[in-house]
Amino acid sequence: MSSVEFALNRKSISAVICTRNEGARIAKCLEALLWCDEILVIDRFSTDDTEEAVRRYPKVQFIQRDEWVNSNMNFGLAAAKGDWTIRMDADEVVSPEMADEILKMLANDDPKFTGYLAPNRVFFFGKWIRYGVAYDPRCSKDRPGFGFRKVMFRRGTARFDCLKQHEDFTTAGEYGVLKGHYDHFSHPAVTRWIEKMNWYTDIDTGLTDVLAPDFKPPHPFKTLVALIKIFFDLYVLRRGYKDGIYGFITCSLNTFYVLVERCKIWEKHYRLTHPEDIIEY
Repeated sequence: MSSVEFALNRKSISAVICTRNEGARIAKCLEALLWCDEILVIDRFSTDDTEEAVRRYPKVQFIQRDEWVNSNMNFGLAAAKGDWTIRMDADEVVSPEMADEILKMLANDDPKFTGYLAPNRVFFFGKWIRYGVAYDPRCSKDRPGFGFRKVMFRRGTARFDCLKQHEDFTTAGEYGVLKGHYDHFSHPAVTRWIEKMNWYTDIDTGLTDVLAPDFKPPHPFKTLVALIKIFFDLYVLRRGYKDGIYGFITCSLNTFYVLVERCKIWEKHYRLTHPEDIIEY
C-alpha cells in the first residue's frame, strides 16, 4: 500500500458492512478493506458462520442488530468514528487502485466534497455485465461497463430514509467521482437472485401502508405499461442487448421484480380489505 496510508495528517476512515449469512464470501470483502482505520460489520443475526469469519480479523467490530439492511446501515454510519465512511456490501470487493486513491485523497482532503461516487463492475451469474441494469446514465457513457454509486461520505452527511429497500442515500453537499473501481459480485445464480428478490419485495411490501386513505392498489393496465417501459429502458435505451443472453436475462429478471412487488402489494391490500373472500387452509 502507498506510504500515504501512514501520513500523520490524513483524515481517518471507517468502513461499514451490513451482513446476513455471508460467511462464505465476507473474507474477500474484509481483506480488501484492511487499510481502513475501522471496520464495522452490522449483522442481522446470521445463522451461518458469518460471525466466526468476521472475528478472524481483530480490527473488525462485529455488531448484531435485528433490523433490515438500510436501518442497520444508518446505525453503522452513526456509530463509525472516522472523518469519512465507506459503505460496502459483503459481496463487494474494493480494488487496490480504489484503496490507494482514497488514501491519497484523505491525505489531501478537498473541503468542497462531502462524498464520492465510485465506479463498479457488476457481476451477474459470474459474468461482468456492462450495460442494462449495470449502466448508469450519469457517468457510464464516459466509462462503458461501469455503474456508479455513492459509496463514501463525510461523517454525518448521509443516511437512508428507510422508506423502501432499494433507495438512494439522502445526502448533503457536492459529490466527486473516484477513478478506482470496486467489483460487485451481485448474484452467483438465478436461484440466488430469486431468493434475494423475494426477500427484498417482502420488505417493501411490509413498509407499504395499503390502508392509507390515499393508497391505490396497482392497476393491471398501468402495471403492464410500466413493465414494458422498464424493459425497454434497460434492454434498449441502456443497451442491455450488448451483453447478449446475459443482458436479456438480467433485464427480464429486473422487470419481473417490479411485477412480483406489485402482485404482493395487491395481495396484501386485498387480504386486508376483503377478509371474507379469503379461504384459509
